[in-house]
Amino acid sequence: MGEVKDRKILIVEDDRSFGAMLQKWFERNGFSAILCSGMVAAQEVLSQPDSCQVVLSDLRLPDGDGIMLLNWLNEKKKLMPVIIMTGYGEIQTAVSAIKLGAFDFLEKPINPEILAKKIEAAFDTRKENSTPPVKQQAEKKNEQEDNQFVEGQSPLSAQMYTHIDLVAPTQMAVMIIGESGTGKEHVARLIHTRSNRAKGPFIAVDCGSLSIELAPSELFGHKKGSFTSAIEDKTGFFREAHGGTLFLDEVGNLPYGVQMQLLRTLQEKKVRPVGTSTDLTVDVRIITATNENLEKAISEGNFREDLYHRLNEFMIKVPALRECTEDIPSYAHHFRKEANRELGRQVDFISPEALVALQNYGWSGNLRELRNVIRRAVLFTRGDSIIPNSLPVFTARKEESIPMSDISLYVEPEEEKEKILRALEQVGGNKTKAAILLQIDRKTLYNKMHQYNIGLKEV
Repeated sequence: MGEVKDRKILIVEDDRSFGAMLQKWFERNGFSAILCSGMVAAQEVLSQPDSCQVVLSDLRLPDGDGIMLLNWLNEKKKLMPVIIMTGYGEIQTAVSAIKLGAFDFLEKPINPEILAKKIEAAFDTRKENSTPPVKQQAEKKNEQEDNQFVEGQSPLSAQMYTHIDLVAPTQMAVMIIGESGTGKEHVARLIHTRSNRAKGPFIAVDCGSLSIELAPSELFGHKKGSFTSAIEDKTGFFREAHGGTLFLDEVGNLPYGVQMQLLRTLQEKKVRPVGTSTDLTVDVRIITATNENLEKAISEGNFREDLYHRLNEFMIKVPALRECTEDIPSYAHHFRKEANRELGRQVDFISPEALVALQNYGWSGNLRELRNVIRRAVLFTRGDSIIPNSLPVFTARKEESIPMSDISLYVEPEEEKEKILRALEQVGGNKTKAAILLQIDRKTLYNKMHQYNIGLKEV
């Protein structure tokens, strides 16, 4: 690779043996290398001026992931090339990271020759281009989406976003299903912004607030004087959404008497305002959402089957938060930043222990509940980091503890190793969570893993 004195690189890797090998390899090749075991530690290093020029980060970290670190760098305007290291089966996520602004990615096990080429290219890019790829890509992102939410990277979330991208360019009517608080309106807005109607209006309607008397007027409009309270002409939601998207939230609550009128409008693409005899043409794409079982409502006579099939040309399921626990750190950090802006606070971190507590909770209220918990935690946090004491008392835990605090010479080695393997399997290999389940500290866990040759990696 040649002489590269004074070139500084930050390695973010929670496997200390693998990270140490990387660090030694860089130092042998003339780099100044700093090793951090998690996202929070990396943020602390990166907060120091001139700490490094290139970041090499594992995708999966005990207190977040490489994509979250990438977003944090962009938010702090610390523009530098970031290379993401991925394990087997994570390439699609790495490609997503590239789209979000990562310079490149490396697949494990690391090939030293490929590593050398990519690191050299990263430093060359930094030298030649004062606006690194992180910023270039970030500026291309849809500003509305970036400000409103973050995309989960779990398998179920990735599947949902694939379906969104698939159906968005079409004119199909989409029905979004999912529990309360999962973000169904956000999904509807994404479909709109990624469609050819993005420049048109997006009109959201809460069907639960429409009474059988006022629903026709609210949806289709009315003429002044058509009924007692009609003191002026009303356009109606359909005509307001002309050329764009009409989102009918909780469509299962739509009064049965209005459902036939809605079906006629969808079939003929025309509305007739209350008090008139003239039909008006409308060009509207319909997206609906519900947390009810509409098929059951059909069998009970509360929802029209013909309308259901008209609205359900394509269905998207929004997963519950408890089904996507690996996304919780991303969402939590997003809500933390949102709460900082709203409350005028400066809480910069969420501790690994607090993240584990969040991931172990059941979240019956889904994202809405998580947002409220984080806002409260930001309000009550003293200092710059949310810790477990900042959170409400969580009682619904998803994982059983596997106590191992009595590890000693009196425990058979095979039994000890089995407990460690069970804990790692239960938490998907996350060492921080495994240590908490075993009721030991991370250092002890790492020592035991090395003792039993569990999960060791090689460059």
